[in-house]
Amino acid sequence: MKKDSKYFFMMFFGLILLAFVFQSGVIAAGQKRPFKWMDDEDYNPFIYKTVDGKPAGFYKDLMVEVFRRMDVPLQCEVYPWKRAQKYVEEGIGDGMVTTLTKTRTKLFIATEPLFINSERVFTRKDNPRIREIMAVDSIEGLKPFKIVETIGSGWAEEHFKDLNIEWAPTYTSALNMLANGRVDAYILGYYPGMADIVERINNKVHYSEKLKKIVVSRNSLVEIPFCLLIRKNSEYVSIIPRFNNILKLLKKNGTYQVMFKKYFSEAMKIPEGVQERSF
Repeated sequence: MKKDSKYFFMMFFGLILLAFVFQSGVIAAGQKRPFKWMDDEDYNPFIYKTVDGKPAGFYKDLMVEVFRRMDVPLQCEVYPWKRAQKYVEEGIGDGMVTTLTKTRTKLFIATEPLFINSERVFTRKDNPRIREIMAVDSIEGLKPFKIVETIGSGWAEEHFKDLNIEWAPTYTSALNMLANGRVDAYILGYYPGMADIVERINNKVHYSEKLKKIVVSRNSLVEIPFCLLIRKNSEYVSIIPRFNNILKLLKKNGTYQVMFKKYFSEAMKIPEGVQERSF
């Protein structure tokens, strides 16, 4: 009798445990796995890590709004740019915001552009070859000069092969090299480059006086679209049409412009194409 009671108790306990596991599995299966977006921790004002370690920036605000409207949970993590790309390529993350290069077409599919960067030459106004530098209007024209670029920039790796490049670990270190006159130029997007430099000067970073010596050319070397690149084998690759439709809606109803002004208002005060910008 005691054996029967013990056997019954074990069976009863086992059934309860099995029911619990099954119920937990159903709940977990009913939940959406968040889209894992991994990006650069040092690309202000697009995407960056705040002092308390949280991701922020124009892309962050825009991505959160698009995914909210799609009713898809979003998880954002920021790392040094090269590491972030590695994580996404290896399948740890689903996507990243950058430009679609020839190499990246093997692994990724791109959405419509979140932003189109007008790439300009940023240099110091006391550079002895300032007139030559400011006259450059193509990538080919950069050959005589020493250019700084960040490690992990896939677009630069493909298009700057024939240039004299000094590779810096981060955007901040690259900007420091330009501010200190260690290179002739840094090729940056017109609006984001100005917005970031103005913010650093206003925040009185220790090299702010050197940043004031930087000027930017009126010539656009190339227009680069920055898109959300989703890995082809991600379960979320199917959201691209919905993502594009919502992004277009946000641009049409003015939501996009409000977000843009939040981060680029200082840069927008400068008349586009009127004159070289001195900080």
